[in-house]
Amino acid sequence: MAVSVSVATEQASLPVAYRLYLPEIWAQDSARRTQAGVPQEVRFQSKPDIALDQIRMLVEEAVPRAPVLADAAYGNDSIFRKVLEELGLCYTVGIQASTSVWPPETGPLPPKPRNTTGRPPKTVATG
Repeated sequence: MAVSVSVATEQASLPVAYRLYLPEIWAQDSARRTQAGVPQEVRFQSKPDIALDQIRMLVEEAVPRAPVLADAAYGNDSIFRKVLEELGLCYTVGIQASTSVWPPETGPLPPKPRNTTGRPPKTVATG
């Protein structure tokens, strides 16, 4: 697997950053790393973190800015979205239906206070 960033126009798309992804289970398995020839300096990094490194590099190199498009593997990561905003980049990303979002400057409501006395006692009919 790999993480890549491409720039696109109406006429063409060109990959400008590409990096192999090392799954965490591989990163922690020295025998597997040795067999595959993975250098020791290569550490686990999530796909969104790899993509952000690539995007930061492109921003530093003054590649023309355009909206960032990404699937839910990246869009569900709130840090990914926040860093894009900090970089001044517009984005359109997928999110899973189970992902909660709020309008700017808002957040989740606090939980309702709990009744600390427990459940009301059950009434038992006698007769």
